Amino acid sequence: MSVFTPLTPHDVSEFMRQFDLGDVLRIKGISGGSENTNYFVDCTSGAYVLTLVERGPVQDLPFFIALLDCLQKSGLPVPFAFRNREGVALLSLKNKPALLQPRLPGQHPDKVSPAQCAELGALLASLHSAACGLQRTSDRGPEWVLNESMQFLRTVWLSDQQWLQPCLKGLSEWLATAPTLPQAVIHGDLFRDNAMFEGEHISGVIDFYNAATGWTLLELAICVNDWCVDVIEGAPVIDNTRVQALIQAYTKSRAFSEAEQQAWPFMLQLAALRFWLSRQQYAGLHQGQPDVLIKDPDYFRQLLKLHYSQFASSRFASND
Repeated sequence: MSVFTPLTPHDVSEFMRQFDLGDVLRIKGISGGSENTNYFVDCTSGAYVLTLVERGPVQDLPFFIALLDCLQKSGLPVPFAFRNREGVALLSLKNKPALLQPRLPGQHPDKVSPAQCAELGALLASLHSAACGLQRTSDRGPEWVLNESMQFLRTVWLSDQQWLQPCLKGLSEWLATAPTLPQAVIHGDLFRDNAMFEGEHISGVIDFYNAATGWTLLELAICVNDWCVDVIEGAPVIDNTRVQALIQAYTKSRAFSEAEQQAWPFMLQLAALRFWLSRQQYAGLHQGQPDVLIKDPDYFRQLLKLHYSQFASSRFASND
């Protein structure tokens, strides 16, 4: 269970005294997170989520609070930070930044349907169109991804060098000459375990702690790499029906430019590389810690190799 900072019922009850939300009935650590400590908190007034922020610069937390306030006011199903009696949202518990948010309804999708992908695409279009007037530079942007990956290429990923070296070279060359592409504040980590559904309706999107100004196309690639892929006999297989459902729903209100269409293969590779890298780093950092949820980096290694091989094959064919 990924609870980096254990809390007792007494700890939580004392924290909740700052709010007019009734008595604490029960608390439960949430096992799905991999970066922050999260607890479900049930009170006489309702259900909440208490988050202790374990990673990232504290100075960016006001950005996340303002973003969620804006998105919630825009009608999007996102959590927002409760203010205490003094009107303060960013609090502290166990010497960690702490936020209290409502628990959103629904369940994380398991086997994703095209209809759910269409719901996601429409939500992403609304998210990217929300006029929040906020900006944040990601600490895990494309340049960071490529620089860190070059280090792994010479160490942990040495056995993949034959195909990975030309892949990274191609991404670096493309990034150096990348055209101007549409940007907005993107979620940056909208995997299935950060969304909730009630049937085919998306009822909540959570965990905005990677949100930053970035390419909207990269957001779509991140989602495709999780929502539109099945693992069959240990290997990732892309479901193009789900891909088209997601993209068509998105482009109803935010059409792709020609530059975005040309950039799409690079975005799929960059998105896969980004999470192969972060999962590899995380696995190394928490090796031998059984209570920490470590997600398998190999999924994204295989997915990057698949995207690159398809791209390389299409380029080779087009040059014949």
